[in-house]
Amino acid sequence: MLQPLVIGLGRSGSGLHLKTLVRLARRTAATGDPLVVLPAVGCDPCAEALRPVGLPGEVTAVTTLEQALQHVDPATAVVHVCTPPRLRYDLLAELAGHGFRRVIVEKPLAASADELDALIRLRQETGLDLATVAHWITSRLAGRLRRLVSGGRLGSLRRITVDQHKPRFLRSLATDGHPSALDVEIPHSLALALDLAGPAELRSAHCWDLRCEDRGLPRLGGAHVELEHRSGVVTLLRSDLGAPVRQRSVVCEFEGGTATAHFPLSEDDDHAQLVIAPFDGGTAAPPAGVLDADGVPGNGHHVFRDDALTDFLDGAYRGFVSGAGGIGNFPLACATARLLCAAREHCAVTSPARAGSR
Repeated sequence: MLQPLVIGLGRSGSGLHLKTLVRLARRTAATGDPLVVLPAVGCDPCAEALRPVGLPGEVTAVTTLEQALQHVDPATAVVHVCTPPRLRYDLLAELAGHGFRRVIVEKPLAASADELDALIRLRQETGLDLATVAHWITSRLAGRLRRLVSGGRLGSLRRITVDQHKPRFLRSLATDGHPSALDVEIPHSLALALDLAGPAELRSAHCWDLRCEDRGLPRLGGAHVELEHRSGVVTLLRSDLGAPVRQRSVVCEFEGGTATAHFPLSEDDDHAQLVIAPFDGGTAAPPAGVLDADGVPGNGHHVFRDDALTDFLDGAYRGFVSGAGGIGNFPLACATARLLCAAREHCAVTSPARAGSR
């Protein structure tokens, strides 16, 4: 069994990672296959002011890495790095110096191309087993989209359009962890697009400002990114962080129909939805709402549970136990980070769109 150490207790570290790890520990213990050792240790300079997570004894909060070392053994720990991207390299180097080797890093992997190259060297030199959070990729919904792409029942994939919209005023005003909207939601959808359609080049990217009352936050209002894949697929990623409603949808356009995927919007509900609509009525498809023998979804509207982050962490921990760890995850994380860096550079030299533009 492995013990978690979560560094950075903001929304991601405390609200997602710690809560999910406690749930995973309870679930695997109840099935007789314990995977996660509690207490999980949460480390943040402001840890003492944060609301406790879990039941007494399930989470220990500390304010420094030195304090954390009194509660965890690097040889049996998994470190979750949930600090802002610009702080990643120095922290990972310090962790490696203390003997930690298993690390899960929140997206994006790095804030610049130089930092990414440095992280790759650090991984090679120290033997760090790095995995980047990619629960969209490992979700049941993404698995069904992959089977649609590879199965060919709707023909070749032609276009992907992703919409990730939510009102993010309070967090943007209260924190400075993300320099632009490119770093908030886009990494999830960018990784998914690369997973579904293969390697890509950046066509265009732009950000706009977030406006509320008399304040404006540069480049945090939203972002558009357009990609051209070597496979011929074109991808458009859209994220509006000043939207009045939440949306997490992916539309895959094939030669013979469309597949519209809706990811769960928050921790309040863990159900995903997938709507498959062939252009020809789909006579050569399984009955509506079911899967064929290869797991390819039939036509119509599918609704199913998809607790993607819990499943991702379960798979990551089992990979660390087996020695596989982040081996398969790391190349995609690097490709995603490089395209994000290209998008940031593109936005830095182009004029921003007007505030609120979508």
